Amino acid sequence: MRIAELQWEVERGGKPGGTTLAMTFRIPQSAIRILVALWRLNVAEELQYRANFVASLLGTTFWIGTALLTLAVFFRHTTRLGDWDYWEVVVLLGVFNTLTGVIEAVLRPGIGRLAGEVKSGGLDLVLAKPVDAQGFVSFRRLDVWRLTDVVLGLTLAGYALHRLGRVPSVVQLAAFGLALAAAVVVVYALWVALMSLAFWFVSVENLSVLFDAVYEGARYPVSAYPGALRFVFVYLIPIAWTTTIPASALTGRLEPGFALVAAAVAGVAFALTRLLWRTALKRYSGASG
Repeated sequence: MRIAELQWEVERGGKPGGTTLAMTFRIPQSAIRILVALWRLNVAEELQYRANFVASLLGTTFWIGTALLTLAVFFRHTTRLGDWDYWEVVVLLGVFNTLTGVIEAVLRPGIGRLAGEVKSGGLDLVLAKPVDAQGFVSFRRLDVWRLTDVVLGLTLAGYALHRLGRVPSVVQLAAFGLALAAAVVVVYALWVALMSLAFWFVSVENLSVLFDAVYEGARYPVSAYPGALRFVFVYLIPIAWTTTIPASALTGRLEPGFALVAAAVAGVAFALTRLLWRTALKRYSGASG
């Protein structure tokens, strides 16, 4: 499927040797079809480098092993981390790794390039396309092998639940699914908000590093932090909604209905991000600016 199809039709005219040229220009109207077409190209490209799958799998396994070892060392000196026990924190770690897979597979390859494009003027090419600029910038690329992080993260969370001896009910699983979907939206909103700073501070690069530094705080339960940081992570930089809330829904620490609150927070975060994006675009002067 091509995003824009230019089709020339040459028809024989009535006069000998005469021709009539007719040109039609067709552009798919569905953004979903465009994204699917882009992702299909990305997947086809990635399948040519299957060694990346092994590298990604080994890298994620090593990271999980290191994180578990760090937790084991920590829990040798205590039995609780912010009123969470070891295996509950491992559930949270699995959720963290799941969201990391979404970030590395979808967000970083796409919107992670925004700061450089704003600085170089390359965003002009995106704005010239007949698609929503925010959606195209955000989801234009897919690193399919990093989706293994999602599978390994959910597997780790499931194993930790088994060690806890807990079997989530259907309602709890539904609440977890909703809270996890809301977490993806919140993570996306944080990415867009940070990357939009490039429109105001063009010289700022490596904004993704700033996100990594902030998101690292989601690796542990929000209750493990002092009161001031807890307030920041819940209300100002809402990373508590990305891992603590989904993990709490899965382990039964929160009532399933709280997932609706998480969905509402995600909706507000997305709306604010959309407003910020439109405001930021007004500051963009293009390559000639």
